[in-house]
Order: sequence, then C-alpha cells, then structure tokens
Amino acid sequence: MKTTRRAFIGTSVAAGGLALIGPGAVRAQEAAADPAPEQKLKVAHVGVGGKGSSDTLDLANGNLTQALCDIDRRTLDKMAAELRERGQSDFRLYTDYREMFEKEKDLDAVTISTPDHNHAPAALLAMEQDIAVFVQKPFAHTIYECRLMTTMARQRGLASQMGNQGNSNSRLREAVEVLHAGTIGKVRELHVWTNRPVWPQGMDRPAGEDQIPDYLDWEAFIGPAPMRPYKGDRTYHDFNWRGWIDFGCGAIGDMACHTLNMPSWGLELGYPTSFWLEDSSELKTEAFPHWTIVRYEFPERVSKVTGETLPALSMTWYDGNDEHMHRPPADLFPDGNVPRTGSLMIGDAGVMVSPGDYGTDYILFPEDKFAEFEAPERTIPRTSGHMSEFVNAVKGGPAALSNFEIAGFLSEVVLVGCLALHTDKKVEWDGPNMRAVNAPELAPYIDKAYRAGWELPGRDILAI
Repeated sequence: MKTTRRAFIGTSVAAGGLALIGPGAVRAQEAAADPAPEQKLKVAHVGVGGKGSSDTLDLANGNLTQALCDIDRRTLDKMAAELRERGQSDFRLYTDYREMFEKEKDLDAVTISTPDHNHAPAALLAMEQDIAVFVQKPFAHTIYECRLMTTMARQRGLASQMGNQGNSNSRLREAVEVLHAGTIGKVRELHVWTNRPVWPQGMDRPAGEDQIPDYLDWEAFIGPAPMRPYKGDRTYHDFNWRGWIDFGCGAIGDMACHTLNMPSWGLELGYPTSFWLEDSSELKTEAFPHWTIVRYEFPERVSKVTGETLPALSMTWYDGNDEHMHRPPADLFPDGNVPRTGSLMIGDAGVMVSPGDYGTDYILFPEDKFAEFEAPERTIPRTSGHMSEFVNAVKGGPAALSNFEIAGFLSEVVLVGCLALHTDKKVEWDGPNMRAVNAPELAPYIDKAYRAGWELPGRDILAI
C-alpha cells in the first residue's frame, strides 16, 4: 500500500506540471505555498535536537509529520511546539524509536539524527518497513553497519540520503568536475584535516553514578551499546557522546564525511589497500584521543568517468582542536597558507586546496597558470538543496547524490581510520570483504556486539 501511495505522489506531481527530473523541478516544488495533501509525504523524525533540529524542520516543511522521537523529553517538547507553530499538530511523541516504528505503520520517510551508535539500528528498522531514510553523517558506527544499510536500501529499492549537506553545493560539484577533467594532472598525494574535536576526547570513564533526570530515557540513549551508569555535567548527553568509542566515531568520523567527500568523489578513490596510525596523543580504552594522524594507501585504478588509469595515491588524515592542532606542513601549500580545516590535492600539473569543512570551495595553484581558468562543462546535476534532493527521490525522482550506495562506501573508508586506533600494525585491508588481512584483532570493531533487545535488524541479508 505504501509503495502504491508513493507512486501516486510521483505521478500526481508530474501530472501537475512538475517533472521530477532535476533541480528546476525541485525549486518549483519548493516554491509552492502548500502542496496538495496527496503530494505530501508522511514523515517521522528520530533525534530532533542539535543537527536533528534542522533535519526535522527541513523534511517537515511541505510534508505531514506523523511522529517525533528523542531520548530527551525537553528536546522533544521544544520541537513539538515548533511544529505546532508551523501548523502541524497531528503527530505522536516517543522516546524509543523501536516503539515508534512498531506503532507508526504508514510512513514514507524518516530522518535519523541520533548519536552515531543508534543510526544503523534505527535506519534498518525503518527500511524493513520500506521507509525511505535520511541519516546524519557519519552514516553508521561500524563498517559492517555501513555495508548492511547500503545492501538493504539497494535490495528494497529505497530512496536514501546521508546528511553531508556540502555534497549538494554547486561549488563542491564543480570542484569534482575540475578533478575529473584532469585540471591538476595525476594526483598521488592527498591531505585531509579538521580542527575538531570541539568536544572532550582523551579521557577515562568517570567514577560513580548520578541520578538519571526524569526527562531523559537513558535506556534508549544507551540503545545497542553496553549499559553504563549515567553521569551528569554533559559527560555523555548532550553533544559530548562524540568522543566516546561506544557512542561516537571521534573527530574523523564526525568530519571526514564532509572534508574527504569532495576529494574522494573527484579522485575516485575506491577502497584503501592499507592504513595505519602514524601518530596520536595517548590512546585511551573508552575514548578517542585528543589528536590523530592516520595514513591510507589507495591503489592504481581505472576512472569510471574518463577510462584513464589513475595512479596509486597516499592520503594523510589529521585531526586535533586549537590546543592540539595537527595539519599538513606549510611548505606543501604554494602560498604557505594552511587553512584551519580542509583538503589538499597535489597533482603533477597543479595543486588544489579546498579550505573549510565541507569541500564547498577550491583554489588552484600555481596562480599564474590558473589566472584565466574557466570551469569545465557541467557533468553533475545541480540541486536546490540536500533535503530537497532526498524528497525528490522519495517522490520518484532521480536518486539523491549522497544516497546509501555513495554515502555507505565513503563512510566505510572514513571508519577505516577509526580501526587504526586499535592496532599498532600497518593493516592490509580487504575492503570488498571487510577484512583486516593481517590484523584479526580488529574484527570486533568491524562488526560489534549488540545489547540484548537492541540487536541489529537485517543481519540475515549480509554475512561477514
């Protein structure tokens, strides 16, 4: 019934003069004051604070919110009030997404913007009900979860999108086209870095236990992770969960889905063949370190865009905040200016620097060579927005360009960097089979254990 309803939405929108085939259609749809009821998606939202606030409001705009879910009742009540002010009121409130998906049986799409460790369990429950999913970066908590989410979305033919919003920026897509065109020649060296974390890392678990506030569903916050005592002072909730291995993916997981995205797309990186932890601050059992430097090696590969052979490439990832900042050496930059966060691609015919978090700008060097540079012909469609691209896909339009086939793969490459923290070896990586060839000790981090009652749905479709 749900698939039929979505097909009707797509058909009725197209019949009304909106051909859902490109950004012009999206802009026309967004310009409508209030889409007809039959053109509105029935949507729900899991995690409605922080980045989840904008995700919720973006998808709720022009659609019908059926349910909100958040482990913090203060956050839940705040978002409910905001939606009511915007004219929506016929929705239910939950603190446990398992209960929400059990009771809400007529959803078309959902946003998932929880701590990282709850992304995959929530997304897979949704997809088992044929609900299209928009999930925040870093997509999932383990490499196996990434592969399973990608596999389920493919098998069920579901629209999907990851929340690395820079991916929909026209300037980012132009940078990708510049790299595809061979503007800076063959690239053999890549550097990517961030000024994160801006949350605590490098700590031990605090002793003792505090009383759980009456507004907090601690059971649902912990979800599939091992149970631990609640501690106040924002030890875990809110925001600071990012630095804890059980809940987050550290600075590399939080930011590389942004900063690595454009270079990965433009250079067609594929799976690395090896990786290792080059250096870091003190490693802790339960938290990510203050800073890390991780090396990746990517093999020679054939471009799917041009058919040319692309050379093997070495990538270095750096993270650390202002107190522990680690970045590429200044002498690698033609103008000596090292942005606080960004990426650097060194080719045999030029250099590209992309300053900032999201890959949405680029500078070409040497300056005299590229003084009169004109961007190549467009080969990648442009869009009016990241959520619009997702909504368009749900309604039968083209696949969003951070759909799970693309985002899941990128996130697997990102999470390899997290694996490097758990071994002192240079790891031989078999990406297609999710296997650390010479480091079996990494198996529990590639696919982890889940707490009883919070098991990972859908395991029967993907063996490891």
